[in-house]
Amino acid sequence: MLGFTGGTVLGLLAGTAVAGDDTAAASSEAAGGFSGVENVALEQIGRYESGLFDEGGAEIIAYHAPTQRLFVINADLGGVDVLDVSDPTAPEKVDAIDAASELDDVSSANSVSTSADVVAVALEAEVAQDPGQVGLYDPETLERLGTAPVGPLPDKVTFTPDGTRVLVANEGEPTDDYAYDPRGSVSIVDVSDGAAAPTVSTADFTAFDGKEDQLRKQGIRIFGPNASASQDFEPEYVAVSDDSKTAWVSLQENNAIAEIDIDTATIKNLMPLGFKDYSLAGNELDASNEDGGANIRNWPINGILQPDAIGAYSPDGKTYLVTANEGDSRDYGSFSEEAEVSDLRLDPEAFDVDQIEGIDSVEELQRSENLGAKGVTTTLGDVDGDGRYEELYVFGGRSFSIFTTNGKRVFDSGSDFEDITAERFGDQFNNDNNEHDPDGRSDNKGPEPEGLTIGQVGDRYYAFIGLERIGGVMVYDITDPECATFVEYVNNRDFSVDIEAAIEDGDAPAGAAGDLGPEGLDFATAEESPIDDPLVFVGHEISGTTAIFRVTSDESEDVAVGSCADSRGNGHANGRGNSRRS
Repeated sequence: MLGFTGGTVLGLLAGTAVAGDDTAAASSEAAGGFSGVENVALEQIGRYESGLFDEGGAEIIAYHAPTQRLFVINADLGGVDVLDVSDPTAPEKVDAIDAASELDDVSSANSVSTSADVVAVALEAEVAQDPGQVGLYDPETLERLGTAPVGPLPDKVTFTPDGTRVLVANEGEPTDDYAYDPRGSVSIVDVSDGAAAPTVSTADFTAFDGKEDQLRKQGIRIFGPNASASQDFEPEYVAVSDDSKTAWVSLQENNAIAEIDIDTATIKNLMPLGFKDYSLAGNELDASNEDGGANIRNWPINGILQPDAIGAYSPDGKTYLVTANEGDSRDYGSFSEEAEVSDLRLDPEAFDVDQIEGIDSVEELQRSENLGAKGVTTTLGDVDGDGRYEELYVFGGRSFSIFTTNGKRVFDSGSDFEDITAERFGDQFNNDNNEHDPDGRSDNKGPEPEGLTIGQVGDRYYAFIGLERIGGVMVYDITDPECATFVEYVNNRDFSVDIEAAIEDGDAPAGAAGDLGPEGLDFATAEESPIDDPLVFVGHEISGTTAIFRVTSDESEDVAVGSCADSRGNGHANGRGNSRRS
């Protein structure tokens, strides 16, 4: 096994544990350096610049094929920019939905999704803990067709494939003093009778109240001050099955995924996602921003996957879930789980320093150039409750994973993202997105995979994953879920530009350093695209830019994806060129 724990599925009412499986696999690499499957490539052909730097000028995006328009969340506007992408080499803003000005008690737009006839926008209330709304708009005239009430802090909004319902992840975050913590939920907005007459049902988590201890034992994090399960769960992102009957929702802080029956608006299952053992071969990371640059190695720590974006796809008729393992923490005025390893009392008997390369004592482990500066949670690791930590848990997996719908992990990309970015950019490794700070994110969440989209090209499936910090998009062939294969990494960031001096404090345009901070991604098939090739759209919240990539392919060539079985268990320990799986 490649260093994962967890993977139990919990039934809704009975609370019966169904045995899961903590299998994992990691990626393929090419000997002498990373190279990808050569059947597809991303070529950037277009770019729209909002002119806004670090103002959320381009966040979540949604393509509408019938009008050849791209709808882009603009946090500064509090609404949606509407781009004409009929010529994807020259995207042009043609209009905007100014939801914050047009509707009472709306502070911002958080997410957008499209069906054939409707654009749905998740709208946050002026008071974040108050119920939000979903605005429903005509994609061509932009006329508001209707609104629907949803839960507090609506985040990701997603249409079902049949276009009849809109699902909204209501995050329900607490106030800064934790005096009020609203319940998280998922709103299901039925527009089958028209957007002017929507009806709303709600899938909530109240059936889990009183079962918090059982959930914790199964690996689901419930840790907010005095919070019930229904208050503590914070839905983040939504994926929907091809038949429009089932949804899966990431509960990021809780390190879990909820399965929802859409027709009955009920939570069917909760799936804990487990932890990643960074001490094992294939799971290396750079854990310090004070170690002089890229230092990707094993450490005795556990990663809490905590995915943000998730997607669903069905190769050969079986559905799998794909997760971007960003990581997230709770850090409020009255409560924070964040600490550094140097802040903790470690139990010296629990750490076998003889097995840690270059470390002779717990005190040495806690030096800043080792693990001392690494961000950890204080809510896990004190196993016996004596005030000393026997285990260390960090935020995020620095990877993407593939799960079955019953919570069995079949693939993880391991240390690929850091290995690839270190090889590509060398001393710019683990840079931040709004300042020039090489190695500055190593003590936090590294490259921070956040957004993803899944697309089918020919008979193959691909995952496109955005790296929030250093930037760029990773491409993997995921046709075989247990043997996903690295294809390529594209990143147009110009590291020669001093972001702070040139853009923040100077006169350089917001996009002068390239595309920074990929947030939302969307995919258009060749049939949906204005050109003959599929397209990938990426919104960048820091540079305020929207990038358009053409997906090119050579279907005449056989695709050699390698064999996971041939190198089972070898991992990085035997050098590059090995696929890793359990």
